[in-house]
Amino acid sequence: MAFIPIEDRLQLRVEHGASYRTRSWGSVKPTVSDAVLLDFAEALGDLTNETVDTYLRVKIGALEVE
Repeated sequence: MAFIPIEDRLQLRVEHGASYRTRSWGSVKPTVSDAVLLDFAEALGDLTNETVDTYLRVKIGALEVE
């Protein structure tokens, strides 16, 4: 079986009262390094009044039988 990367998503988990909400951005290229994506995510987090709890990179791909 093989995992064929299609796209990644960037998610910021933000505090919302006593719970959390997730802000999502799609179409992140799988070739973007984690360091560059984290820098971008932190810049996005600085633009919001909400407190960012967690930065998430979600990998989306196809599973294929070889």
